[in-house]
Amino acid sequence: MKTMKATENKFSNFLSKGKYYLGLIFIIVIILIWHFGKIYFLEKSTEKERIGMINKYEMRLDSLNAVNMQLTSKVFSWAIRGELIRGNKDQINQYFNEFIKTPGILKLQFINSANSKIEISTDKKDEGLRNVDYINLMDQEILTSVSDIKIITPIAGMNKQIGVFILEANKLGNNLKED
Repeated sequence: MKTMKATENKFSNFLSKGKYYLGLIFIIVIILIWHFGKIYFLEKSTEKERIGMINKYEMRLDSLNAVNMQLTSKVFSWAIRGELIRGNKDQINQYFNEFIKTPGILKLQFINSANSKIEISTDKKDEGLRNVDYINLMDQEILTSVSDIKIITPIAGMNKQIGVFILEANKLGNNLKED
């Protein structure tokens, strides 16, 4: 019993003498808690800003990629048109075989407007299949999904539409993630 009373006496004695030091320790603990809380919330807000910037950057890259692919498809369709007028389908097939080697290009197709059949494709099992989905297009059209982009370009002859060129490619943002 005496030891318990002696311990209580020592503790109360320490409290009475060390109130100043306990107050300082308490203030330091509160400052540390406040500081770590502030760091935590700053890290969270910085992470949100970083994710927002990444998403904005990827959207801009995707839109630039779409514009680039649209222009490429248009120019490539002119080359196809020239070879079709000359009756040189083997040359178009060679163009397709070289163009498919470009990173990010998934598939190339040429649909003949006269019979709505896929005449030339980089995926040979598609050749001969009918595809009437894009035959009546008058202007270039872009279809996008989460992972890829499809550009459909009509090819006009002198008096009528000769066919439709379809280019399917990965979105640029997806290509960057794979690297």
